[in-house]
Amino acid sequence: MIDPYAQPNDNSVSQYISDIDHTRRQLDAQLIQQLMTRVSGSEAVMWGEDVIGFGSYHYTYKTGREGDWPILSFHPTIGKISVYVMPGFDNYEALLKKLGKHKTTTNSLIIHKVTEIDMQILEQLMSQVYKDMQALYTCK
Repeated sequence: MIDPYAQPNDNSVSQYISDIDHTRRQLDAQLIQQLMTRVSGSEAVMWGEDVIGFGSYHYTYKTGREGDWPILSFHPTIGKISVYVMPGFDNYEALLKKLGKHKTTTNSLIIHKVTEIDMQILEQLMSQVYKDMQALYTCK
């Protein structure tokens, strides 16, 4: 079974970011977009209605559900930016300790203000996540 939500589309990334009704969050999203473009070497693409992604990989769960998802991705909203870390955080604890103010869930790094984190550490983290994803999956 293919996940219909997990599809890239032609929606405009810049329009999505400019539609966020919060100037600082727009600027934060632009900075993260630039960082992920540098790390991945890929241009930003909208996935579904609200995820900005870079590159892609194919996954298959034990249940048979399968699909594609961005190697690196994030979701900016007025209240926060969620950076998706699909391998989870077990291998990144040392970098997270140096990152600055953030929270994590199973696969999301939650940032409220880019000014509260070290962007060089975020770039190191995203670079390592990108390499790890390439080792785990067939990536495009």
